[in-house]
Amino acid sequence: MARSDWVKLREYAGQLEAALDLGILEGAGIPTLVRGPEIGIFGPGFVGATSRGVSILVPRDRLEAALELLDGDEGAEAG
Repeated sequence: MARSDWVKLREYAGQLEAALDLGILEGAGIPTLVRGPEIGIFGPGFVGATSRGVSILVPRDRLEAALELLDGDEGAEAG
């Protein structure tokens, strides 16, 4: 899949926040890529917020399905 076939779904403050949505997306069979800065002195296990955030990307043709899945999940929590 070419780089242009991937689009940013959402941006998160940190890895832990992104991991929750990643689990939902991967459970539904939606491929994902994660982009974020290296955490520096805290190491790769650090899950707190970062100044540059973490982004989840999905294939362009799966964007609508991914948004519906995540927005539906948020609606269920609110109700």
